[in-house]
Amino acid sequence: MLKSLKLVNYRSFSKLYLKFHPKKNIILANNAKGKSNVIESIYMLSFLKSFRTERNAELIKFGNASAYASFEYLYKDILNRVEITIEPKGKLVKQNDKMIKNAKEYNQRFEAVLFEPFDLNILKGAPGHRRKYIDSILTRLSPSYRDELLSYNKVLMNRNKALKMYKDKNSLKAVLKSYDTQLITLGAALVEKRKTFTENFNAICKAIHMDLSGGDELLIEYKTNIDIDNDIKMAYENAFNANLDKDIERKTTALGPHRDDYPISIGGNEARKFASQGQLRTVMLAMKIAELKMIRSFNKDVTLLLDDVFSELDKKRKKYLLDAVGDMQVIFTLQDMDDIKDLIDDDYLLIKLETNEMIYGGRNGR
Repeated sequence: MLKSLKLVNYRSFSKLYLKFHPKKNIILANNAKGKSNVIESIYMLSFLKSFRTERNAELIKFGNASAYASFEYLYKDILNRVEITIEPKGKLVKQNDKMIKNAKEYNQRFEAVLFEPFDLNILKGAPGHRRKYIDSILTRLSPSYRDELLSYNKVLMNRNKALKMYKDKNSLKAVLKSYDTQLITLGAALVEKRKTFTENFNAICKAIHMDLSGGDELLIEYKTNIDIDNDIKMAYENAFNANLDKDIERKTTALGPHRDDYPISIGGNEARKFASQGQLRTVMLAMKIAELKMIRSFNKDVTLLLDDVFSELDKKRKKYLLDAVGDMQVIFTLQDMDDIKDLIDDDYLLIKLETNEMIYGGRNGR
């Protein structure tokens, strides 16, 4: 559960300090007043990266050499702190006063689920968007999946470098053999976990979507470029051997989990091509609620971050989302309290960002 947030020279803020309610938090401000910057900073402190940019310089307030962000949160009733100093060339991360040297050293204890407008690209965009989204859930549910994915990507990068670098075909084949052995083992492990996850995720999303849509059937499938109904490892080995000459000719690796997709359809029609904006929002809402449920099923506390999406939902879907959240911590960004005031009780914190005013359930807070 998030307790507090501190920002210095981060985006539009020279200084900002916020405390949070254990349940519902509403960040109220007009457009371009920093609401999304608050959500972004919380996400960054949890995942060590922004969901809006890969350029550190964009996170630093203009005219400053660096920015600072920190938050405190409860994990198993123990107060934890993460601090990040952001410089144009990189980030310096501390967790409970210990310097973190790489991603493997970071112990992610604050779980957050983000829902923001560009999430619709998961449904409308290229397969890479869907792979990235599913990987983001699986890496939190399975530490072994995270390690296998990191190792797979590293070996894949080295294999592709070899394909571009070696001129002699026989020498290249000898080098590729060692990489292929690793990719086959790692790839089979990833595919097995993705297959099982997709079956479970689809079942949860399907039931939620049925309630939200009034009967439309949602289907999330797992599509890979080998036969996964039998021995996956052997299927990869056969496929790599059959495709070797083509990889050498094209100087890239054509097969593997890095080419997977998760086609999504509504009533038998591909959502990416045929769904309306309203249908896409409903599908994405179902997927986010399913994500929350799956993370909570692993006995993990989770905070829901809703950035500029609540006002886009109709009253039925707003109520469904709030009911699904239950007693979880949630942080909304809103422009107008009318979007939510009839749907929540007095147990909330209103943060008026432009005046730095905090109101607890309709009463002025301290």
